[in-house]
Formats: sequence, structure tokens, C-alpha cells
Amino acid sequence: MSARTFPAQARQAGLSLVELMVALAIGSLLILGATELYINNKAHFQFQQGQLGNQENARYTLLLLDQQLARTGYRYQPQDSLEVAFPALASSNGCPSFKAGQTYQASSDGKGVCLRYQGASDSTTEVAGSNGNQYDCLGTFIPRGTRVLTRIGYVAGSTPADGTLTCTAQGATEQALIKGVAGFALFALPASSDDSQAVSYAALLATGASTRGGMSSDIASRWKTLSGATLSENTAYVYQIAQGSVMLRNLMP
Repeated sequence: MSARTFPAQARQAGLSLVELMVALAIGSLLILGATELYINNKAHFQFQQGQLGNQENARYTLLLLDQQLARTGYRYQPQDSLEVAFPALASSNGCPSFKAGQTYQASSDGKGVCLRYQGASDSTTEVAGSNGNQYDCLGTFIPRGTRVLTRIGYVAGSTPADGTLTCTAQGATEQALIKGVAGFALFALPASSDDSQAVSYAALLATGASTRGGMSSDIASRWKTLSGATLSENTAYVYQIAQGSVMLRNLMP
């Protein structure tokens, strides 16, 4: 009986250790690259969202301050002198005392402004169709000729994004109107004898944590130049400065 013969099997070649290490290294690099791209895109998105939030707050801050400051010294009866329209007033509700005819001052804590004006409505009661000029900063109707004392102030928060701009008027409880204010500066108020009756201010807005992604900023030096205050800048926040100036036309001759 003849012996059976079997064909020789081809030897199977596998990956060498070097090839395996190279493949793992390339795979790791691809994973790291994709992860870094995702993190960068996420940080960029958060930064953009933070800036959008600051821009909205900046617009609202400018609108609030411009509208309220522009009312300073308004008299329902324009023929009345300032002294008649605005008699002396004792300190109250975070505002210092006012002399007769005096319509604006820095607040008692120096972090805001107090202003006086009279109601512009033609009615002593609220009626349908009343416009915005007939309401104070808290949305309360102002009867015709009523003397209003308004205080706009800044309250610092535990984090840069927790600070607020607040308002109170007609003796009402102070309410926060804008959140996300990291700083507020009211520049030197003009004297009643100055030719220019303009009030200038700056607000530092801050939005969210972990949105900067380590991106550098010169906001601290700019804010110190404007306000004189040193900002311990937290790079986890997005900052923006809003500046405005309002001419007090009711006090112009």
C-alpha cells in the first residue's frame, strides 16, 4: 500500500510587533486629532455664545441707562423753575439728600446714580395706550406731574457673571434688571454750571464659565484705564465693555 502524500501548507505571515506598534501610534494620533478638533470647536461655539450673551446685555444696558438718564430734570410744567419743580429732598432709598433744583447725584454707595424727574403723562391714572415714557424703570405707571426719584445701582456678585444692575423708583423695592455685569463705572458728573450736561458711564459684561478656552484678552488693562479698578481677570469668562454718554437735555438752557 503506497503512502499518501499531502501538499505542504503555505506559511501564514502575521503583523510584526513593529508594524503593530506603528498602527497603534497612527490610530492614537487620529483619535487625539479628532478629540482636539472637537474640543476646539466646542470652545469656539461656547465663546461665540458668550459673546452673543454679552452683546445682548450690552444693548439692554445702554438702552436702560440712556432712557432713564435722559429723563433727568423733566418738568411737566416747563415754565416752572428747577427749584420749584424739585424742592429739597432728604436722603432716602440709597440716595443722598438733594438741594432744591438738584436733579442728579451719585448714589450713597458711589456705585450708581440717583436722578429726579416728573411724570410725563397727561393723566393721573393709567389708561389704555400709555407709552413707555409714562412708566418708571420697574414698569410702574407715573401719574401726571408726580416727582420721581430713581436709583440705578451696581451690585457685585460672587462670580463675574453674577453681578447685576438694579433699579428702584417711587420708593419701590430694588430689583435686578440686568445680570452678568462684572463692573460698572460712572464717570465724573457735570456741575450744574457746566456747559455740557452729559453723563458718561461704562459697564463690564461677563458671560458664563469655561467659555474662553484660554484665549488671551487685554480686557483687564482696558477696564483699569476706563474705571481705575483692577480686574482680576478670570480667563474662564467672556468679557465685553459697553460705554455710553447721555446728554441731559432737560437741563440745557
